Amino acid sequence: MTQPELILKAEDIHKSFGSLEVLKGISLEARKHDVISILGSSGSGKSTFLRCLNFLETPTSGKVTVHGEEVLVKNGKPENARHIEEIRSHLGMVFQQFNLWTHRTVLENVMEGPIQVKRESKAEARDKAEALLNRVGLEERMDMYPSQLSGGQQQRVAIARALAMEPDAILFDEPTSALDPELVGEVLKVMQDLAAEGRTMIVVTHEMGFAREVSSEVVFLHEGRIAEQGPPAEMFANPKTEEFQRFIAKVM
Repeated sequence: MTQPELILKAEDIHKSFGSLEVLKGISLEARKHDVISILGSSGSGKSTFLRCLNFLETPTSGKVTVHGEEVLVKNGKPENARHIEEIRSHLGMVFQQFNLWTHRTVLENVMEGPIQVKRESKAEARDKAEALLNRVGLEERMDMYPSQLSGGQQQRVAIARALAMEPDAILFDEPTSALDPELVGEVLKVMQDLAAEGRTMIVVTHEMGFAREVSSEVVFLHEGRIAEQGPPAEMFANPKTEEFQRFIAKVM
């Protein structure tokens, strides 16, 4: 049986900030329909690794390949800025703090990327944005501004905005950690639906239920390295490393 298409490959990613080495050689593959949850204590390098995948941070060394195309780095910077734009159009990103444009309505937030980056017509972008906002349960909030929404609603707008670019994979950087506890469920529900649709997702998360029930693979980082990796049922039932055992005991 042939393997699903390889969307993204990270090889031996290192990242240092001055003398502090945060990532110490991380390799990961994401294929079509994979839902990979990245777990780890604060400071383990999870968010830094995610940001290296779409070059919000440039890896100090190592290789990132998207759809078979390697991103070339020279003197600590990507060689081709246009190539980075293209890479980011393949990899949607949902941030912890929503990062919505406060001066634009919900609808305009979702329309902006397709119009500016993909050169879609306003009518086309509007139709798509309305359909996506309907899908995340926000059709009645389209003309509101982000400040008029709850945190959970803002994060759902951010997910719709990422989907509007029709990415091959979506990177989620702790998408529920800035939310009040009662709002977490509505965002996880949307993510669960996306996983059920077969979306490729790489999710840095503290939500153990999501990691265990929705992921196809779990990656546990400890001090900038992958300490353990595998199917969630196996990892949670039978953690092999002391570090992951301690982590589970703390968070479960």
